Amino acid sequence: MPATSIGDVMDTLSNGHLYSAIFDTPHDVYSWIESISNTYRRPVTFLSRIPESRLSKDLDLNVIQSVWISNKSNKEGILLNHESIYKFIESRSTENSGVFVIEGLEWLISDSGTRHTLRHIMNLSDYIFDKQIVVIYVLQANTIDEEIMEKISRQAPLLDVDLDVVPDQDQNTSKDTGQSDSVPPQEEELPLIPYLTTLPLEGFSHKILRKRILQWRRLGFDVSDCEPGIFCDDIGESHSIYLSVDKKVREATELLNLMDNMRDNISKSEFTVMEFRLRQLTGMDEVSSKLIAIIDDVSDS
Repeated sequence: MPATSIGDVMDTLSNGHLYSAIFDTPHDVYSWIESISNTYRRPVTFLSRIPESRLSKDLDLNVIQSVWISNKSNKEGILLNHESIYKFIESRSTENSGVFVIEGLEWLISDSGTRHTLRHIMNLSDYIFDKQIVVIYVLQANTIDEEIMEKISRQAPLLDVDLDVVPDQDQNTSKDTGQSDSVPPQEEELPLIPYLTTLPLEGFSHKILRKRILQWRRLGFDVSDCEPGIFCDDIGESHSIYLSVDKKVREATELLNLMDNMRDNISKSEFTVMEFRLRQLTGMDEVSSKLIAIIDDVSDS
């Protein structure tokens, strides 16, 4: 199929192909998805890490379909794993042609490993090859190692995203000059906590572990349980200690990002307590249960 021009927002999209795109903040992702919907003139389905009840504040869900993907079982969407994503796209591939935008690639790599993820990407690429659909993985900058990203881009080429030029609904382009046109500047949104990919045993060292501990601390996590790994003579034991903490950090990150997006539905005192517990890597099951209950209440209201 011939490539479909997307104007100034990216290079081109071709039916039956996979792509990937990297952004600095979730807000950039939302703006870009809307630009696709306006420019591409075909249905866009966003497999998002954020529940629909919260995402409606950032996207017009009358135009863009949202499906919540999470590592927790939920009634709104699907589980965050390769098989569930594949089955979802397969179930929709017989409908009208469209674009699927998928978040969570960094989590999938951490959870399933690079090889399994690459194998899944290749299988999905083979499946959609003769379909009238496009699949795009979107992720936050600096969450996937360059070497892994290079392998992924061979199967899902990186799109050249230009966020300085975004078409409006009339397909006119306007450059961001840094000046306000009678519109007061809005408070800049802080990005969600990034998902750092799990470090493999191959190439693992005390120096790399120190660097990861520093990254975690900068993100606000108490990872003192990982410090004994720095002093282990057995690098395998050191890596095992790291993995046990990494699992907790990834789960806490998932819950913190979800909690942040449900901020309007949580009292300040409860939010503070839950945030403290998650950053201390404790009480995650209890916090998870509370958030699921809040989401269910918002969905039913």
